[in-house]
Amino acid sequence: MIGIISKMHEIGRQNSRKAKQLPPSPPFTLDEICPTWATKLKLGLTSIDKQVLSHDSKYCLVGEAWGFTGRQAGYYFAPLIPFIGCWTCIKFGKDMGNLSKEKMTYKTGDFQPLIKRFLEHWNHKHKLVTERLKEI
Repeated sequence: MIGIISKMHEIGRQNSRKAKQLPPSPPFTLDEICPTWATKLKLGLTSIDKQVLSHDSKYCLVGEAWGFTGRQAGYYFAPLIPFIGCWTCIKFGKDMGNLSKEKMTYKTGDFQPLIKRFLEHWNHKHKLVTERLKEI
């Protein structure tokens, strides 16, 4: 029995070494992470789109990245955020909502600096979420 356990442990260590040796995959683009919002931003935002960005964190751009699950908001319960959500994603969602409220125009270029920073964060911290969602 001990021999089997030690053999399984050795195989696990070998697999983890192989995984560490794989070259890093290229960063995901907005089209890959948030295809719905990427299309909306290319076509131009409507008043409804701006309202969703500013008032509905589950269906906003950040919410789409999380698979429209509400996870980025810790299922809307602040004590759960450190365990199942991400403070940085919440801040990005709030910043996009505030920008949407502030700007009276529907120019998508206004969101580009914020989206760029969000993509950097996402590719650094949450790339596996996108990979899992693509498998579904």
